[in-house]
Amino acid sequence: MDKYNEFRSSYPEFYYHGFRLEDKQEEIFITYDFEIKGLMRFSPTLKIPKVNKWNYSKDLLNKIVFSVGLSEIPSYWKATCSPKIIIECGKLNEEQNAWLKKLIYNGLGEFFYVNKIKVNINDFVLIESFGESLKKQDDDNSYDGYLVAVGGGKDSLTSLEILKSVPNKKAFIINNRKVCFDGANKAGVENKDIINVERLFDKKIIELNDKGFLNGHTPISSCIAFISYLTAYVNKIKYVVLSNESSANEASVKGTNINHQYSKSLEFENDFRYFVSKYLTEKIEYFSLLRPLSELEIMKIFTKYPKYFNYFISCNNGGKRKNIGKTDGWCLTCSKCLFIYLLMSNFVSQDEMIKIFGENLLDKKEMLNYFLELLGKKDNKPFECVGTIDEVVFTVNNLINKYDDNLPYLLNYYKENYAVSKPNYDMLKVIDKNNNVPESLLKLVLKELNDDK
Repeated sequence: MDKYNEFRSSYPEFYYHGFRLEDKQEEIFITYDFEIKGLMRFSPTLKIPKVNKWNYSKDLLNKIVFSVGLSEIPSYWKATCSPKIIIECGKLNEEQNAWLKKLIYNGLGEFFYVNKIKVNINDFVLIESFGESLKKQDDDNSYDGYLVAVGGGKDSLTSLEILKSVPNKKAFIINNRKVCFDGANKAGVENKDIINVERLFDKKIIELNDKGFLNGHTPISSCIAFISYLTAYVNKIKYVVLSNESSANEASVKGTNINHQYSKSLEFENDFRYFVSKYLTEKIEYFSLLRPLSELEIMKIFTKYPKYFNYFISCNNGGKRKNIGKTDGWCLTCSKCLFIYLLMSNFVSQDEMIKIFGENLLDKKEMLNYFLELLGKKDNKPFECVGTIDEVVFTVNNLINKYDDNLPYLLNYYKENYAVSKPNYDMLKVIDKNNNVPESLLKLVLKELNDDK
């Protein structure tokens, strides 16, 4: 029997027992209670600072906290993929039940694919729920301002730059990452306007990973969506601003809907907006400011501001780098590092690129497989937050046309094995109209894209 079916047989029930909410003067502190029956109990925590004091509804607060817990389920459920999820702290109606199943199924699409697990959305899990129904209540409060999520990469810094003239904004950071504080400060956000949320997963899940239980990618951005929404409610902020782009909508595996970036996609964004407006409050609006743009266009904007070049990290593997810290840096060996290096090279000289990264990633033979994945020459793109195949093809052709004959290894490999074509520069002007950006902010996005410095 394979691991998937073995674990499902041995551990048929996963429980979301509930949560403990401590409403303190300066923060709210939440402890969740999950359990794989007969195996292990988990107690992840969440700490949300209160920077805007107001008399919020405790009932609505509990509903939002409960919903955050729903988004945390995949991180612990995946260890055994128990055939039944039992929610004891809130009753889901049929639509809410289907909403959660879709999040788990699509959010774990890469996890299922990598672990060679074949499932369908109808019968991979049964969700039972009990308790108070998740019903919307009237909310007569008025909210104001912007909560801008800052993750340490180029995208959120680009959003902060676009919003530099917009008043009453705060940066949202998770787990006190120095690179996030440094980037926000560089964008002009003072520490008093940074809301640092502490999210601590239960490390006992690592014990299960080490023992051979199922492991893989989870839709962390769905957790960030709910946590940022909760943070906005606690602090009476109207707009939750993410920096996900149109490129995030492309599947990672050819001929499928499997997408490493599912919870960054427009599909998830629309589903999330529907859920919170129908069952929580429509007064808080969640959207991605950069959704009209591609990764390529975002890089075009970002590279107009060299002040950020030493204050962003888009690598998830960490490493060591001066003025950033031991846990934040470019590993210089992963597909994400290569992708950022490629895209940035469209707009920045190689001498400057080497200063930023420390070496020329286009000249590393060991990057060839990632290079081919990014170009769509393999069955799947890298399972990372990278752009579309078309953007990488554009970039490679553009760089080959820009370089002299002395091409670095990866570009020379492409030239010798594939047809080089003239890049289509119209890609730098395309606006994806499928977005949720308010009209006043969309004008700022377009102005920044078209304002060549």
